[in-house]
Amino acid sequence: MIHFSKKTATLSLALAAITLFSGCATTTSPEARSAYDKTQQSLKSQPVSIVSDGCLIRVEMGKNDILYQQSDATSVAMMHTVEEALVEKGLRVTRTTAPFVCGTQTKEVLTKMDILTTADSKDVLNTDYPILSADNTFDGLTNQAYLNLFQALDSDTRKMAEKSKGASVDLGLDKNSLDLIRKLEDTDKVFVSMVTGSKPSFGYSMAMGVTTAVATGGTGFATPKTGQVHGLYLVNLKTNQIEMGKETPFATQVFKMPIQERLAYKGLLAPLYDN
Repeated sequence: MIHFSKKTATLSLALAAITLFSGCATTTSPEARSAYDKTQQSLKSQPVSIVSDGCLIRVEMGKNDILYQQSDATSVAMMHTVEEALVEKGLRVTRTTAPFVCGTQTKEVLTKMDILTTADSKDVLNTDYPILSADNTFDGLTNQAYLNLFQALDSDTRKMAEKSKGASVDLGLDKNSLDLIRKLEDTDKVFVSMVTGSKPSFGYSMAMGVTTAVATGGTGFATPKTGQVHGLYLVNLKTNQIEMGKETPFATQVFKMPIQERLAYKGLLAPLYDN
């Protein structure tokens, strides 16, 4: 029997729920299509903003490494990719924000992993929470508000949003964070973008008798191929609800620098938009 370290076990358990539903193909019903069409119309009447996060993990024997540089660059690349896709649909994007690396993960998970600041640096135990992005200049109160937003979008909430078929799902964000983010974003409609993934090291793969593994949701892997997942959620800050949610595996190299400037894939804005 392979022995998993406490650090590895914590990482795997934290994402177990997400692996059950990420990337599942579904057919949009007429009722859902009608709901998404109404949401599309509402988006044309006001600006939108994007809040982005990236979390890429290298799985090792006895430890897991947060790939800081790759995670940060992937977050920014996907943020700009989503922005371009929304603009192509005729929407006005007035603000983009990428405050953290692994903002979707809990303090318990992040502080039990090592972190690689760059590809050439030595991995050390991570003691930071939250892990700020390279361009983060927010104060502590603002960072906490955005962190609360990511934590409100936990695995159960994201699962409900994806299964809702166009119906709104309660976000449950506290009022102080809601009001602060709404003021900063200067809009009610915010697209939250999340790229999550993990990749086993060569040594780990050899020890497990496999060559690759894929993580879905950011902290666990389930199918025998390398990959990553993009989650996209439309949050209405006025109603404190999620109006659209999906998670989709996509194929591109994000574990090595430099990261591609754009990370587009087919159906990036689905199911909100058919194409």
